[in-house]
This record gives sequence, structure tokens and C-alpha cells, in this order.
Amino acid sequence: MSSPPVGEGGAGPSPAPPKAPDVPSGGSVGAHPLEVMRHPLAAFGDFDRRVYLIGVASFVRSSGRSASWLFLPLLLYAGYGLSYFEIGLLTAAIVPVAIAANWLGGALADRWGRRWISTAPSFLATATFVVLYLDWHSGLPGLMLLWGLISLAMNFQGPAQNAVIGDVTRPEQVVRGFSFQRVLSNAGFALSPAVGGLLAADYGLSVIFLMAAVASLGEGLLLLLFLRESRPSSSATPAAYGPTPPKTRGEWRKRMTEPFGDRALVLFGVMGFLLTLATQQFGTGLSLFLRGSQGLPYSEIGLVYSLNGVLVVLLQLPISLLLRSRPLGWLAVGSLFYGAAFLIFDFAPGFMVDLGAMTVLTMGEDVVSPLQNSVVSGMGGSRRRGGYFGVYNVFTQSARAVAPPVGTLLLAAGGNALWGFASAMTLLVATGYLWLERSTIAGRSGPAPPPSPSPDAPLQSARTGPTPTE
Repeated sequence: MSSPPVGEGGAGPSPAPPKAPDVPSGGSVGAHPLEVMRHPLAAFGDFDRRVYLIGVASFVRSSGRSASWLFLPLLLYAGYGLSYFEIGLLTAAIVPVAIAANWLGGALADRWGRRWISTAPSFLATATFVVLYLDWHSGLPGLMLLWGLISLAMNFQGPAQNAVIGDVTRPEQVVRGFSFQRVLSNAGFALSPAVGGLLAADYGLSVIFLMAAVASLGEGLLLLLFLRESRPSSSATPAAYGPTPPKTRGEWRKRMTEPFGDRALVLFGVMGFLLTLATQQFGTGLSLFLRGSQGLPYSEIGLVYSLNGVLVVLLQLPISLLLRSRPLGWLAVGSLFYGAAFLIFDFAPGFMVDLGAMTVLTMGEDVVSPLQNSVVSGMGGSRRRGGYFGVYNVFTQSARAVAPPVGTLLLAAGGNALWGFASAMTLLVATGYLWLERSTIAGRSGPAPPPSPSPDAPLQSARTGPTPTE
């Protein structure tokens, strides 16, 4: 029951050609951030409907699944008696599954289209969460196997959903499009822990898996019923995908590994790896620090994390409207915000200062996250967007595998070691982004160039001309 490709009927009109954002109206990129805070919906009024659909689906998914991500370590600790370090190692052990899923999911989104790769994993996650709810206590190997299947599903669909937003947004809309998706996803993140905590208090920790199953089913049904294919058709852009899909194993391997040959993407991915190594301390490292070193009660720890979701909802759009030029320079600024927040946590005397540190951290997150997606979307263009997202996620997911054990080992040596390391990494990454801005990928942070005449021609390593936000 696949939908016709864009421009061939049934999927709505093709995206309008790019236009310069010189005379803004309503929600255009030129809107002043303060005006947007007074009328926030105006800046979201001119997207293709698939952007809204991906955003709403992200909200539904996050409102249920986020609680499972936050409470699973507590279940391992309380239900199986594992130490913090053992929990960190188990979390890291799942990440290779996520790496493979991102890579394969991105490649298949370019090969088969975005719609089914975005949709089908939600139903696998639904079934797996139901089994977890019914049988989580049957043994640690079975629990982690099921969690691995959930990680496979979630990461398999991520590059395809990102590619949908990149496909249907005009150049001046790309950052706002990813920002919109983040706002709704974090609205769900702000809601999920509170609801999950209340339900767990009455019905036990396992109820969070049932909650996640309902949310995953809701996401899947939304996308199945309403998502239209966004990948440009091979007939409309013959040079983008080639006249025929890869038939031999060698052709398929070449198509999947092609993004690794793009030096610009690899360098940007290395920066993403290093930054993720630092920012992932937001999870296990920070929660253990707040509880073990500062002695905060669980209620205050929950408020610190909830503040992050609330601030993303309030600040993401106004901040994104400031990011109109020099995306790599802004990525450097966002990295430094992260570093400043880590230093504040290191020297924070208590709960109120922790809230201030989380505010600074969230400002860095609001700068970095949509810009990373925007840059990768522009590098890949329509011909390889899913594959580029998948390969970039290989770098960031690799850091997610390393970050929990590194963070817990450094925390054992003291908070100064953990936060000093994280701050140093953000300073290194900020310097790297500024170097990249002046060198290899200065012109690669916008949409990819038009397809080359040959379907086998490699992507350009660099481009000249303005970025889409200029």
C-alpha cells in the first residue's frame, strides 16, 4: 500500500523551489525571535504537512518511550541488584545494535524510500514492549535481548524520519523544520517521566513498558495512515539514484559505503563523536553525580531533568531563528555552552545552581541539535540523505557506547575528573568546528549540489556559495 512519490500524484505537490528569505512574513526565517515568542505558532505555519506529521509522531513516541529510557536503569538496579558501573556496561553493550541499525536504516531509506522505513519499526517496538511488560523478570539475558530489539527498531527508523524533514523543507526552512520536531519531541520528554513516575508508584516499574507500547503503537498508526513518501523518484531525478537500483552484492556494498568516502562528512562525524562523548554525560554520569556526590533526592533530580524538556519547548524556536548564517560557528558556540554547564555542575553547591546549569546546557543543546541535522541534510542532498544521516549516526552512536563506562570511571575518581574531561572535550570540539568552517566543509552546510550527469559520479567534497541560512 505504498504512496506515489512526490510529484507523481497522491503525495501532494512537490516542494516549492528555494526562495530567498528577504521579506519575512509570519513564520519566515526572518521573524524576530522576540516576536516569535509572542506568536510561536506563526513560525510553524508554512511547512509541508509531513513535517507536522513527523513532529506529532515524535511527541507521541517520546511521551511514552522516554520514561522507559529513564527508568530502565532503575529497574536494573532495584530489580536485578546491579551496580551503577554494571548498568553502564550493559547500556554500552546495546549501542553496537544502534550503530548497525542507523547505518542500514539510512541506506535502505535511500534505496526503498522513507515511508516504510519510518513506519514499520514502530510496530516491532510495540510488540517488544508488550513482551517486556509481561515478562521483564524472567532473566537478565532475556531482558537485554528485548531491549536490544527495541534499540534496533528505534534507531532503524531515525535516519529515515530525519530524511523526510530534509526532503520536504526549503533551504531557509531546514533548521526550523528540525527545531519544530525537537520542540514536540521534548514536550513529550517533559511529560513522560512525570506520568511514568506516577504510574510506577502505583503499579510498579514494569508499567513503563506498557506505556511505551501504547506510545509506539500510536506513532506507528499515525505514520502508516498519513505519511506520504518524500524521497524524490528515480524518474524525476535519474542521476540521484541511477536508472536501476543496485543488483549485485558489490553494487549494494558500494552504495552503502559511499558516504564514508566523503571527507567532509567523516570530519564532521569525528566532531560529532567527540561532542557526543561529552554530552552523553547528561545521562548516567549526571544522574549518578546528582545522587551520589550531591545527595539530591530523587524528586529534585527529576525536576532537574524535567527542566530540560520544558526549556527546549520554550526556547528552541526563538534560538533557531538566530541561526541564520555560519552554522559551524554556531555549533562552536553551542559546544561552549555545554562546556560552561559542565563546569557549573562541577562547582554547584546544590539544587538551585543545578537548575541554572541545566538551563545553560539546554541552550547549548538548542543550538547544536537542529544545526547538526541541518548540516548533514545539506551534505547528502536528496540523492543520499538517508545514508548520510545513517553514517553520521554511526559516529555519534559509537560515542554513546563509550560514554557511559568512561563517565562512570571518571566519576569514581571524583566529580572534578568527570566534568573537567567533558568541558575539555567541548572546547576541543568548538575549536574543530571553527577549523572546519575555514576549510573542507565551509560550503557543505547547505543543500547538496545538483546531481551530477552520471549516476555513478561521486558526491562533491566541497561547495562554494552561501549556506542556506545566509
